[in-house]
This record gives sequence, structure tokens and C-alpha cells, in this order.
Amino acid sequence: MDTLHFACIQIVIALLLFTHAKSTIEGSTSALHPNDAIPSCVAGEKSALLAFRAGLSDPANLLSSWKGDDCCRWKGVYCSNRTGHVVRLDLHGNGQALAGNISSSLLGLHHLRYLDLSHNRFDKVHIPEFIGSINNLRYLDLSGSLFIGRIPPQLGNLSNLRYLNLGYISDTTYSTDITWLSRLTSLEHLDMSGLNLSTLVHWLPSVNMLPTLKVLRVTNCLLKNSPDSLLLSNLTSLETLDLSENHLHKHSRPNWFWDLTSLKYLYISGNDFYGPFPDGIGNMTSIVELDLSDNNLVGMIPSNMKNLCKLESLVSFRNNISGSIAELLHRLPNCSPNKLQDLSLSDNNLTGSLPTTLVEPLRNLNQLDLSDNKLTGHVPVWIGELKQLTNLDLSSKQPGRGHT
Repeated sequence: MDTLHFACIQIVIALLLFTHAKSTIEGSTSALHPNDAIPSCVAGEKSALLAFRAGLSDPANLLSSWKGDDCCRWKGVYCSNRTGHVVRLDLHGNGQALAGNISSSLLGLHHLRYLDLSHNRFDKVHIPEFIGSINNLRYLDLSGSLFIGRIPPQLGNLSNLRYLNLGYISDTTYSTDITWLSRLTSLEHLDMSGLNLSTLVHWLPSVNMLPTLKVLRVTNCLLKNSPDSLLLSNLTSLETLDLSENHLHKHSRPNWFWDLTSLKYLYISGNDFYGPFPDGIGNMTSIVELDLSDNNLVGMIPSNMKNLCKLESLVSFRNNISGSIAELLHRLPNCSPNKLQDLSLSDNNLTGSLPTTLVEPLRNLNQLDLSDNKLTGHVPVWIGELKQLTNLDLSSKQPGRGHT
């Protein structure tokens, strides 16, 4: 009886396993139905793209592939493998460029997340306001595209935007109000380099409303001020700040950016900052690249720069660094391992001779530029021991100075 009972149980288990295997195979076959494997272009989106092309001038015939039924195979058009909807339009100029007008037919691309029209020739054309209604955009690059006039505040409606590049669009592009930026609360990368922002008095509060911002580039924007501080900084994720070439003519301290200890890349050249090197530099322990060039910073670099163990590049040419070159070298980060690769301090007021023995922070340099200082003495033997060194400049324009 027990044997019969055991046999029945085995039969039931076998039937259950067979049923489960059959349903799994049928389900897999259904999921791999050939009609679902490669979605084709959506007809309405194809029409939208053709209407967009009709407004363009294409002297180099860059869009010659825009024909046939499947727009997903056209140059610069990328579709979702799952739905077939156009999700990316990458038409950046590469030596040859598009021109003409931007058609509002792009609004028919309801699933578009990525739009790159950079480095084309849309001169005499304003940035279309309707771009602010392409609601799903995550990425927008209009840099170097020669649009004219005001940046449309409607871009502030792109609440999903993570990347926005408006850099060097043209010499005539400007903004008189950037409060719309504060609505882009998911933004991680913002480049406004070359925009005329000269009428903005309070530009930083709008930027400070972007808690996820990692990259901020406002090079050559004719900014009029750099606030001393932010009462409550939301820029705790900021890693790259390029504030160069704004000629702010301000004391080196206080300045709001010295408090951003998350910074990895800081470029403040060409701002006419004057006064001593701020001690706050030594607190920026995440810094990788630091460019202080073309200012009027005076004295010796702070001794707490020894703390900057991640520093790979220190560029501070055309300043007024004064004091012994030997003392400066001993104030550089002395960590294990030493990561400093670029030390460019030309056109300062450093004096004395290079030390006779190798200073550890210099061991991994690939660039050493100490030209046009007030250095004297012989070139030390250890220079020849720098195995990574590819660029060396110890020259001086002044007769009787420099190493021999």
C-alpha cells in the first residue's frame, strides 16, 4: 500500500513539472514573437521629422539618409528598442552644418529625451520658445549654434532636464533674467559660457536652487559680481566650477566658492582677483585641478595646501606669487602616492634656486613651467630623474635671470 501511495505521488509531481514547463515554453515563445522583436518607426513621428527637415537648409546634404519608411534608421535619429518611439535626435555639426529654421513639428516627438543641435549655423534665428514644451527632454545642447537674441525663459519648463549647454552660442546671445533656472531642479550640468549676463545683479541665487548640479560653467559671461558667501548653500554636489574670464576685480577673500569643499575642478583665471592666497584653498580636499591664473594674487601659497592629496594640476601663471621657490615646493601636497602632474607657475615673482635634491611632490610631474620668475642657479640633476616629464620650461626673458 505504501509503495502504491509513493508511486501516485511521483506521478502527480511529474504532471505538475510538465505543466509548468509547457507554460514556460509557451510564454517564452509569445514574448519572442517576431513582430515585436524590432519595433519600426512610428508614422506620426516620421511625419514630424520630415516637416522639421523641410525647414532646414542642408548644403552639405547631411540628412541624405532621411528617406524610406523606417525613420529609426536615419542619421542622427535614435529610437527605443522597446517601443519604436524617437527618443534621441543628435544633429550636432561636425565641420559641416545645418542652417535655416527650427520647425515646431518637433513637438510631435512626444518621447524625445535628447536633443543636440550644437555647432550648426542657425544665424539670424532666435532659439524657439516651443523647445520649452518638449516636456520629456533630459538633454539639450544648443552650444555654438549661432542663434541670436535672448535665451527664452520657457526653457525653465523642462523640469526633467539634466544637461543644458548654452555655451558660446553666438556673440549676440544674452539673458536679462535667469530666475527660470531655479525650476530645473534635476539639472546636473549647466554651461552658459559666452552668454552676455552683464545686466544680472543677483545671478547666484537662481543657480543655488539646483541641488543636483555637478558642473557649472559661466566663463566669459561679463558677470558683475561674485558674492562673498551663500547663507545656505544647496550646491553640495558641485564638482566643476568654471568662473574664468569675467574680470570681476574683487578681493580674493571672501568669495562664495572657497566654501565648496565638494569641488574637484575650479577655474577662476582672468578675474582680476587681488590680495593674498586664501587659506580656504587648503580645505578643498577633493580638488583635482586648480587654475588661479591671470589674477593679482600676492604672497606665498598657503601652507595648508599640503592637505590637497588629490591635486593633479596647479596652474597659477601671471600672478604675483613671491618668496622662495624652495619654500613653495615644500608647501605642495606631499602624499602617498603623489598625484601632482602639472605645475605651471610662470610669470610670477618667485626667487632663489631650485633645491639640490628632489622634492617628493614633483616626482610624477609631466609638466613643469617656472619660466619668467626671478630664479637663479643651476638646473639640478634631479630634473633628469623625472621619468614622466614631457614639458619643461625654466627660461626667463630677463637677462641674467633663470637657471643655467
